[in-house]
Amino acid sequence: MTTKTTSLVVVVGCIFISVVTMTTNALRANSWQKRLDRAFLQVDGVSPEGRFRSFQRALKDPELITDVTEAINVVREKGFGKGHPEFIELLWPEGTQARRDLEAINALSKQLPERISEFDNNDDDDDNRGGRSSALLDLIRSTQGQVRFGDDKNSNARTAAFSLFKRVRSEPDRYLRLAENFLRNTPVDVESPYYELLGKYSDDDGAEEEGTDDNVEDDNVEDDNDENGTTQKKKKSFLTVPPLEIRRYDAFQTVSVPLLASSTSSSSSSSSSSFDVDEKTSRYKLQNMGTALTEIFSYLELGDNTESTVMSMTTPFFIIDTTNAAAAIEEKDTNRMFVKLPTEYEVNPPNPVESSRITLDEFPETVMATLSFAGIITEDEIKRQKVKLIERIETTKDIGWKIKINGIYKTKKTNDIDVDVDNEEEKMNMKNDDEDGQHEFMFLQYNAPGTLPWRRMNEIAVVMEKKVNKIDDENKTDKIKDDIMKIDQDENSEVSASTSEKREEKVDDEICDDNDDSNTMTTD
Repeated sequence: MTTKTTSLVVVVGCIFISVVTMTTNALRANSWQKRLDRAFLQVDGVSPEGRFRSFQRALKDPELITDVTEAINVVREKGFGKGHPEFIELLWPEGTQARRDLEAINALSKQLPERISEFDNNDDDDDNRGGRSSALLDLIRSTQGQVRFGDDKNSNARTAAFSLFKRVRSEPDRYLRLAENFLRNTPVDVESPYYELLGKYSDDDGAEEEGTDDNVEDDNVEDDNDENGTTQKKKKSFLTVPPLEIRRYDAFQTVSVPLLASSTSSSSSSSSSSFDVDEKTSRYKLQNMGTALTEIFSYLELGDNTESTVMSMTTPFFIIDTTNAAAAIEEKDTNRMFVKLPTEYEVNPPNPVESSRITLDEFPETVMATLSFAGIITEDEIKRQKVKLIERIETTKDIGWKIKINGIYKTKKTNDIDVDVDNEEEKMNMKNDDEDGQHEFMFLQYNAPGTLPWRRMNEIAVVMEKKVNKIDDENKTDKIKDDIMKIDQDENSEVSASTSEKREEKVDDEICDDNDDSNTMTTD
């Protein structure tokens, strides 16, 4: 009886501690941070009067002065380099839209220079600004060249605009919500593929370590080493670690187009007749992605199909990454961009026009591991996200799934990589050593062009397969061996039986011959 009472007290105590901890750490819905979110950043469910009331109540909240004072004291004591994670957590805690925007802006601080660098040295012009202007014009021309309205001679920009105007008038509330998607992280009223969430795995400590990828650098940060000066202590970053999700996507019909843009550019570029090596291997240039998306948009929203049928766009648009750089150089690149075909047209979709690169394919049922990231997609960002995803899969225990391997491969295991490598780029290259294209990555972009860059949501995914239990695998192997031995025994038995029958037949023949000889002698 005493043992049962003690156990009950322990259980109740654990529950009480858990509730207190959750209440302490959870961000209150009526906190001043949440109220400022509703006043300035929240898109849905807030009227102008409600925004003003939220702002007033946030200013009157006594915790506002307390938190701001504490945040200032943290920076004074630790400096911004060491104290900024705590400073940001006090003023913009996890769970607020302001924190989400701040993390996205931090990501954009790397991504935007990488995007701008695509337009550098495009021409043999000493002035980079002139080269950028020329590259931007090339981008606009190549994108405009893919805006098509179908084979119908009566279809043009004017008829498309008139059709859009009629749709807006028929459903004004819906199209207002669609326009507001430019301010949302997650679009609404847009069809998406269905998937089942098989597992969700958060990081152990819920925060990234500085010095990996997306850290805030500060020249005044002191070097945190131990007494011997050999082991560097990791500092916490304010960046939220997204959960690793395992999803099973249902099969669906797709509208697909090759990712690499056609070999067309402005006449001002002397090398416009074909892609060079860098262009072929850099699949995630704005020109390639913009051209592919414009073709898909033309097929769906502008009626660029044999029936001039206007359909709605879906989200996300996928980029499938299955080939390696060597294949791209040999013009064997099969990377494609695709979106889900609207459900109402899956049974009998309109065919693409002959001049289009659009193909209608089927995306099979697939299990994928995904990680989300903010901002825009660049070539370097893709490499960084591949590293993060593979490392998360490798370090997550009891996941029950493994990365699917396509064909014969050569890969470097994590154990083969020097964990003390200081050069992050070198480590990234080792992790991205995908010489035989063995991993099938995908990149999902949920937001339409024109969405605020710090509100853009993306995901990286890799195709997974079920892990085989070693015991089950050994049992299967033993069963196969037993079956093979049984087959061999049966074959040996058949051979023995056949040999015995032949011997009996031979003996019978000899007896018959002897009888014949005996009869002959008797007759004589």
